Amino acid sequence: MDIINTAFLWVHIAAGFIGLSVYWIPIFSRKGGANHRRYGKIFVNAGYIVVGAAILSIGMRAVRTIMADIPFEEAANFWGFAIFLTYLSLIAFIMLRFGTLVLTEKKDPTRLANTANMALGGGAIIGSIAVIAYALIVKPPLMIVLLSLSPIGLLTGPQIIGYFKGRETSKRAWWYTHMGTMIGAGIAFHTAFFVFGATRLFDLGIKGPYAFIPWILPTLIGVPANIIWERYYRKKFNDPKPGRKAIAQEDIA
Repeated sequence: MDIINTAFLWVHIAAGFIGLSVYWIPIFSRKGGANHRRYGKIFVNAGYIVVGAAILSIGMRAVRTIMADIPFEEAANFWGFAIFLTYLSLIAFIMLRFGTLVLTEKKDPTRLANTANMALGGGAIIGSIAVIAYALIVKPPLMIVLLSLSPIGLLTGPQIIGYFKGRETSKRAWWYTHMGTMIGAGIAFHTAFFVFGATRLFDLGIKGPYAFIPWILPTLIGVPANIIWERYYRKKFNDPKPGRKAIAQEDIA
Protein backbone atom coordinates (compact mmCIF):
# COMPACT_ATOMS: atom_id res chain seq x y z
CA MET A 1 0.00 0.00 0.00
CA ASP A 2 2.92 2.34 0.72
CA ILE A 3 4.25 1.83 -2.82
CA ILE A 4 0.85 2.60 -4.35
CA ASN A 5 0.39 5.65 -2.13
CA THR A 6 3.87 6.89 -3.09
CA ALA A 7 3.00 6.43 -6.77
CA PHE A 8 -0.17 8.50 -6.33
CA LEU A 9 1.88 11.15 -4.54
CA TRP A 10 4.38 11.46 -7.37
CA VAL A 11 1.61 11.56 -9.98
CA HIS A 12 -0.02 14.30 -7.90
CA ILE A 13 3.25 16.26 -7.69
CA ALA A 14 4.05 15.88 -11.40
CA ALA A 15 0.58 16.95 -12.52
CA GLY A 16 0.60 19.83 -10.03
CA PHE A 17 3.96 21.04 -11.36
CA ILE A 18 2.67 20.93 -14.94
CA GLY A 19 -0.53 22.72 -13.97
CA LEU A 20 1.29 25.50 -12.13
CA SER A 21 3.81 25.85 -14.95
CA VAL A 22 1.16 26.54 -17.60
CA TYR A 23 -1.50 28.28 -15.47
CA TRP A 24 -0.39 31.83 -16.14
CA ILE A 25 -0.13 31.38 -19.92
CA PRO A 26 -3.90 31.30 -20.60
CA ILE A 27 -4.42 33.93 -17.89
CA PHE A 28 -2.35 36.53 -19.70
CA SER A 29 -2.55 35.32 -23.32
CA ARG A 30 -5.14 36.60 -25.79
CA LYS A 31 -8.52 35.23 -24.74
CA GLY A 32 -9.75 32.61 -27.19
CA GLY A 33 -6.40 32.48 -28.96
CA ALA A 34 -4.36 29.37 -29.70
CA ASN A 35 -2.17 29.64 -26.58
CA HIS A 36 -5.18 30.34 -24.38
CA ARG A 37 -6.99 27.26 -25.59
CA ARG A 38 -3.97 24.94 -25.76
CA TYR A 39 -2.49 25.70 -22.36
CA GLY A 40 -5.91 26.10 -20.79
CA LYS A 41 -6.71 22.49 -21.72
CA ILE A 42 -3.36 21.34 -20.33
CA PHE A 43 -4.09 23.12 -17.03
CA VAL A 44 -7.59 21.65 -16.76
CA ASN A 45 -6.44 18.09 -17.51
CA ALA A 46 -3.53 18.44 -15.08
CA GLY A 47 -6.03 19.68 -12.51
CA TYR A 48 -8.23 16.61 -12.90
CA ILE A 49 -5.20 14.36 -12.41
CA VAL A 50 -4.12 16.32 -9.33
CA VAL A 51 -7.58 16.03 -7.80
CA GLY A 52 -7.91 12.33 -8.58
CA ALA A 53 -4.48 11.44 -7.21
CA ALA A 54 -5.09 13.53 -4.09
CA ILE A 55 -8.43 11.87 -3.33
CA LEU A 56 -7.00 8.37 -3.83
CA SER A 57 -3.97 9.13 -1.66
CA ILE A 58 -6.08 10.66 1.12
CA GLY A 59 -8.49 7.74 0.99
CA MET A 60 -5.71 5.19 1.30
CA ARG A 61 -4.11 7.01 4.22
CA ALA A 62 -7.49 7.33 5.94
CA VAL A 63 -8.14 3.59 5.57
CA ARG A 64 -4.66 2.81 6.93
CA THR A 65 -5.22 5.12 9.90
CA ILE A 66 -8.57 3.49 10.70
CA MET A 67 -7.17 -0.04 10.33
CA ALA A 68 -4.28 0.84 12.65
CA ASP A 69 -6.91 1.68 15.28
CA ILE A 70 -5.18 4.96 16.14
CA PRO A 71 -7.22 7.01 18.64
CA PHE A 72 -8.83 10.06 17.09
CA GLU A 73 -7.01 12.40 19.50
CA GLU A 74 -3.63 11.10 18.35
CA ALA A 75 -4.55 11.40 14.68
CA ALA A 76 -6.31 14.76 15.00
CA ASN A 77 -3.74 16.56 12.85
CA PHE A 78 -4.04 13.95 10.10
CA TRP A 79 -7.83 14.13 10.01
CA GLY A 80 -7.66 17.93 9.93
CA PHE A 81 -5.30 17.82 6.95
CA ALA A 82 -7.37 15.09 5.29
CA ILE A 83 -10.58 17.08 5.55
CA PHE A 84 -8.87 20.24 4.34
CA LEU A 85 -7.30 18.49 1.33
CA THR A 86 -10.54 16.71 0.46
CA TYR A 87 -12.43 19.99 0.58
CA LEU A 88 -9.74 21.75 -1.46
CA SER A 89 -9.83 18.94 -4.03
CA LEU A 90 -13.63 19.10 -4.18
CA ILE A 91 -13.60 22.84 -4.79
CA ALA A 92 -10.85 22.54 -7.40
CA PHE A 93 -12.80 19.85 -9.29
CA ILE A 94 -16.03 21.86 -9.15
CA MET A 95 -14.26 24.98 -10.42
CA LEU A 96 -12.58 23.12 -13.27
CA ARG A 97 -15.73 21.29 -14.30
CA PHE A 98 -18.04 24.30 -14.05
CA GLY A 99 -15.51 26.57 -15.74
CA THR A 100 -15.36 24.32 -18.79
CA LEU A 101 -19.08 23.53 -18.89
CA VAL A 102 -20.05 27.19 -19.36
CA LEU A 103 -18.10 27.21 -22.63
CA THR A 104 -20.24 24.43 -24.10
CA GLU A 105 -23.50 26.40 -23.97
CA LYS A 106 -22.97 30.16 -24.06
CA LYS A 107 -26.42 31.30 -25.17
CA ASP A 108 -28.76 29.23 -23.01
CA PRO A 109 -27.13 27.86 -19.82
CA THR A 110 -30.45 26.31 -18.72
CA ARG A 111 -29.71 23.51 -21.21
CA LEU A 112 -26.94 22.45 -18.84
CA ALA A 113 -29.28 22.18 -15.84
CA ASN A 114 -29.20 18.39 -15.51
CA THR A 115 -28.84 16.48 -12.25
CA ALA A 116 -25.08 15.92 -12.54
CA ASN A 117 -24.31 19.57 -13.24
CA MET A 118 -26.63 20.90 -10.55
CA ALA A 119 -24.89 18.53 -8.13
CA LEU A 120 -21.73 20.61 -8.56
CA GLY A 121 -23.43 23.49 -6.75
CA GLY A 122 -24.94 21.23 -4.12
CA GLY A 123 -21.60 19.53 -3.54
CA ALA A 124 -19.88 22.85 -2.95
CA ILE A 125 -22.49 23.87 -0.37
CA ILE A 126 -22.47 20.50 1.42
CA GLY A 127 -18.66 20.51 1.48
CA SER A 128 -18.57 23.92 3.13
CA ILE A 129 -21.17 22.96 5.72
CA ALA A 130 -19.25 19.76 6.56
CA VAL A 131 -15.97 21.65 7.00
CA ILE A 132 -17.61 24.30 9.19
CA ALA A 133 -19.32 21.66 11.34
CA TYR A 134 -16.07 19.73 11.80
CA ALA A 135 -14.15 22.89 12.70
CA LEU A 136 -16.70 24.09 15.25
CA ILE A 137 -17.40 20.71 16.84
CA VAL A 138 -13.91 19.17 16.91
CA LYS A 139 -11.92 22.44 17.12
CA PRO A 140 -8.78 20.98 15.45
CA PRO A 141 -5.44 22.83 15.26
CA LEU A 142 -6.40 23.88 11.72
CA MET A 143 -9.69 25.38 12.87
CA ILE A 144 -8.83 28.91 11.72
CA VAL A 145 -7.79 27.69 8.28
CA LEU A 146 -10.89 25.53 7.85
CA LEU A 147 -13.21 28.37 8.83
CA SER A 148 -11.41 30.94 6.69
CA LEU A 149 -11.66 28.83 3.52
CA SER A 150 -15.03 27.18 4.14
CA PRO A 151 -17.14 30.10 2.78
CA ILE A 152 -15.80 29.43 -0.74
CA GLY A 153 -18.28 26.59 -1.26
CA LEU A 154 -21.15 28.55 0.28
CA LEU A 155 -20.52 31.37 -2.17
CA THR A 156 -19.77 29.22 -5.20
CA GLY A 157 -22.58 26.68 -4.83
CA PRO A 158 -25.53 29.10 -5.14
CA GLN A 159 -23.79 30.85 -8.05
CA ILE A 160 -23.50 27.56 -9.95
CA ILE A 161 -27.13 26.63 -9.32
CA GLY A 162 -28.28 30.13 -10.24
CA TYR A 163 -26.24 30.10 -13.43
CA PHE A 164 -27.75 26.83 -14.63
CA LYS A 165 -31.22 28.16 -13.80
CA GLY A 166 -30.63 31.14 -16.08
CA ARG A 167 -30.43 33.84 -13.43
CA GLU A 168 -27.42 35.46 -15.12
CA THR A 169 -28.90 37.94 -17.58
CA SER A 170 -25.71 39.19 -19.24
CA LYS A 171 -24.95 37.82 -22.69
CA ARG A 172 -21.34 37.51 -21.55
CA ALA A 173 -22.14 35.70 -18.31
CA TRP A 174 -20.22 32.68 -19.61
CA TRP A 175 -17.12 34.89 -20.02
CA TYR A 176 -17.16 36.22 -16.44
CA THR A 177 -18.03 32.80 -15.05
CA HIS A 178 -15.28 31.01 -16.94
CA MET A 179 -12.75 33.63 -15.90
CA GLY A 180 -13.83 33.54 -12.23
CA THR A 181 -13.85 29.75 -11.96
CA MET A 182 -10.41 29.41 -13.53
CA ILE A 183 -9.08 31.96 -11.05
CA GLY A 184 -10.78 29.93 -8.31
CA ALA A 185 -9.10 26.76 -9.55
CA GLY A 186 -5.81 28.64 -9.57
CA ILE A 187 -6.38 29.65 -5.95
CA ALA A 188 -6.80 25.98 -5.01
CA PHE A 189 -3.65 25.02 -6.96
CA HIS A 190 -1.51 27.73 -5.41
CA THR A 191 -2.85 27.11 -1.91
CA ALA A 192 -1.82 23.46 -2.13
CA PHE A 193 1.58 24.46 -3.52
CA PHE A 194 2.31 27.06 -0.84
CA VAL A 195 1.14 24.85 2.01
CA PHE A 196 2.63 21.50 0.98
CA GLY A 197 5.25 22.40 -1.60
CA ALA A 198 6.95 25.76 -1.16
CA THR A 199 7.19 25.58 2.63
CA ARG A 200 9.05 22.26 2.38
CA LEU A 201 10.93 22.79 -0.88
CA PHE A 202 12.34 26.17 0.10
CA ASP A 203 12.24 25.67 3.88
CA LEU A 204 10.51 29.01 4.44
CA GLY A 205 10.38 28.46 8.17
CA ILE A 206 7.15 30.41 8.72
CA LYS A 207 6.15 29.90 12.33
CA GLY A 208 3.97 31.39 15.04
CA PRO A 209 1.02 33.60 14.07
CA TYR A 210 2.37 33.87 10.50
CA ALA A 211 2.23 30.12 9.88
CA PHE A 212 -1.25 30.44 8.38
CA ILE A 213 -0.14 32.91 5.68
CA PRO A 214 0.55 30.20 3.03
CA TRP A 215 -2.93 28.77 3.65
CA ILE A 216 -4.86 31.96 2.98
CA LEU A 217 -2.52 34.09 0.84
CA PRO A 218 -3.76 32.79 -2.56
CA THR A 219 -7.35 33.50 -1.51
CA LEU A 220 -6.49 36.98 -0.25
CA ILE A 221 -4.89 37.75 -3.62
CA GLY A 222 -7.14 35.78 -5.96
CA VAL A 223 -10.54 36.99 -4.78
CA PRO A 224 -9.81 40.74 -5.13
CA ALA A 225 -8.03 40.04 -8.45
CA ASN A 226 -11.13 38.33 -9.78
CA ILE A 227 -13.32 41.27 -8.75
CA ILE A 228 -10.96 43.77 -10.38
CA TRP A 229 -10.66 41.69 -13.55
CA GLU A 230 -14.42 41.29 -13.94
CA ARG A 231 -14.93 45.02 -13.47
CA TYR A 232 -12.29 45.68 -16.12
CA TYR A 233 -14.00 43.48 -18.71
CA ARG A 234 -17.48 44.70 -17.85
CA LYS A 235 -16.28 48.23 -18.47
CA LYS A 236 -14.54 47.13 -21.67
CA PHE A 237 -17.70 45.43 -22.95
CA ASN A 238 -19.96 48.23 -21.63
CA ASP A 239 -21.78 45.57 -19.65
CA PRO A 240 -22.36 46.92 -16.12
CA LYS A 241 -23.35 44.47 -13.43
CA PRO A 242 -27.01 44.87 -12.35
CA GLY A 243 -27.48 46.40 -8.92
CA ARG A 244 -29.39 44.68 -6.14
CA LYS A 245 -32.55 46.67 -6.87
CA ALA A 246 -32.52 45.63 -10.53
CA ILE A 247 -32.04 41.99 -9.59
CA ALA A 248 -34.87 42.15 -7.05
CA GLN A 249 -37.22 43.69 -9.66
CA GLU A 250 -36.34 40.92 -12.13
CA ASP A 251 -37.10 38.25 -9.53
CA ILE A 252 -40.48 39.87 -8.77
CA ALA A 253 -41.33 40.10 -12.45
